[in-house]
Amino acid sequence: MRALSLLIMTFTAMVSLTACTTQLTGAGSKVDLVTASTADHCGLIKIFTVEGSDADEALRIAFNDSAQLGADSMAVASGRKTDSGTEIDAAALTCHR
Repeated sequence: MRALSLLIMTFTAMVSLTACTTQLTGAGSKVDLVTASTADHCGLIKIFTVEGSDADEALRIAFNDSAQLGADSMAVASGRKTDSGTEIDAAALTCHR
């Protein structure tokens, strides 16, 4: 019985944690990550900053935001740890015309 109780508590914690993180949208998943040298050949839509609880979440937010801006690609200009997670400066780009 104790094992079942522990299993239920673990499952509940996992569901709670995934509910609090940003999921990659369908449009965000279609955005390509490009390097600085590749970005030179792209059109700039917007430079923006996002913050997530960790680097993975910040990247998902950046991909989603790039898609919402109409970008087909994104470049990460910089990233840094903050007291509340990770902050990323990114550029939303059009590279595939």
